[in-house]
Amino acid sequence: MISGGFFSKQKQILRFFQGGNLLLFFSFLLIFSANACQTVDLLNRTGSTEKITVNVEKGGNLLTGTCAAGSTVEQALQELKVKYQPEDIITPVLSTVLSEDTTVKITSVTFEEEQKEQPIPFKSLTVQNESIPEGETYIIQAGQNGSEKITIKSTYEDGVLVSQVTSERNVIRDAVPEILMYGVKAEHAPIQIPGKIVYISNGSAWLLENTTGNRIPIVTSGDLDGRVLDLSSDGEWLLYSRKTQNDAINSLWMLHITDWNAKPIDLRISNVIHFAAWLPGEARRLLYSTVTPQESAPGWKANNDLLFRLVSDTGMLMEDETIIQANDEGPYSWWGTEFYLSKDGRTLLYATPSSIGKIDRLTGEKKELTKIQPYEKTRSDWAWIPGVTWSSDETAAFFAFHGEIEGTTKSYDPTDFNIGKINLTDGQAAEIKSGTGLFSQPAASPLFEDGSSYIAYMQTISPLQSESSRYRIMLMDSDGGNAKAVFPLDEEDYVTPQRVIWSPTTVANQSWIAIIYKSNIWLVNPFTGIYNQITIDQSVTKMIWK
Repeated sequence: MISGGFFSKQKQILRFFQGGNLLLFFSFLLIFSANACQTVDLLNRTGSTEKITVNVEKGGNLLTGTCAAGSTVEQALQELKVKYQPEDIITPVLSTVLSEDTTVKITSVTFEEEQKEQPIPFKSLTVQNESIPEGETYIIQAGQNGSEKITIKSTYEDGVLVSQVTSERNVIRDAVPEILMYGVKAEHAPIQIPGKIVYISNGSAWLLENTTGNRIPIVTSGDLDGRVLDLSSDGEWLLYSRKTQNDAINSLWMLHITDWNAKPIDLRISNVIHFAAWLPGEARRLLYSTVTPQESAPGWKANNDLLFRLVSDTGMLMEDETIIQANDEGPYSWWGTEFYLSKDGRTLLYATPSSIGKIDRLTGEKKELTKIQPYEKTRSDWAWIPGVTWSSDETAAFFAFHGEIEGTTKSYDPTDFNIGKINLTDGQAAEIKSGTGLFSQPAASPLFEDGSSYIAYMQTISPLQSESSRYRIMLMDSDGGNAKAVFPLDEEDYVTPQRVIWSPTTVANQSWIAIIYKSNIWLVNPFTGIYNQITIDQSVTKMIWK
């Protein structure tokens, strides 16, 4: 049965056409048809109905079909219902417009991943030793291969292997380098030294104690990066940093050097660039600052933090504290902050590219002492930090500065680098030596028994080009007077800019400064002019003297 509603609708349609709307309807239909044709023409791009032949080669098979001229390769493959993967190689490329008979080649690309374990070959290190008879050789450490798990990614084109790359490495066991020590003729008589000198040579750490004639290997991994090297106040624990095989820049380790059976301990701290040190007089308590790795230069973004950690003699975490939160305060903060501990470990001086200040370790209070004019000509991949040193009595600090400092009226000169002194009580700063150079690195002596104290520093040979200049080591009184050249005495010779290290003695004329000269350690008495070369392997990169 058909309802009455159906007939009602039919009558409405009939009245529509009877009312003179039939012409309007056909006009609308014509416009719609024209637009539809235009849409088809746009899809056809050329407006032509010409057909072209497309041959598709894939996996050794050939498929032939046709499509409209003006189609793209992608449209043609869709028309022919040819399937492919996004990683496949298609020639010509998908966006190519086809105007004539064409052959399209599809190369199937597939990947395979394989994991396997492989050895890490050990390295051989040779060390000269003047205490061994000339011509004799001893193996002081046997080499041992390490092990790593690697992931190999293989790429195939139409089933044929075209490339293999190692996409991931995970070290299972570090390789132990072989160390050969051979005797050489003694060119320098051994000398007695106070305390202990620890230095890095060929990526390993060596110990000199009491005399320079006997050196002992203490860390032989061959991967120390020299960022961190510190000896505890009691001379028992070494703190150092190692290169890593993962995404971290480095990792922090410790070793009980008075226990010859002790094994290095991983502290599970990584990315330490600017600062890490033992707290004076406190066993296994350390302070450190971190960075965040990144691909762009310089390879990190500094966190400018200050962290405290207490560990057991097995490296177990006992206490963990944040003294200064991560921050990006000040110009060039991405480079980082350097810290300098007081003798009692309570206070730290800090230096950034734009300021010098002090920090109370126990309260976390941070106080800026003076602003520094940043050095803006470093081509942006590094930043200059003014070298800072405590005065001998720790009532003041000495530092390098650029341009003017707060409280002075000295005019700004982009080539002007000087040494200043700041009173830590009232913050008054003044210049004590001008024209010293970009890398002057002042180092205060101990406070000697007679009440005297001195500053050793680097002096540029070319003040107007001190960034690339050669340097000499100078000595001056703590007020900047009586400056004299210490080493090298040959005006044609020079040293690499560095902070010299004073020996731990309180008798002035028995005091030494240790320097790295031509990649060896030299001891220089700045008062008598006597100097001694104490290593001969020409590979020293870092040292400490405690």
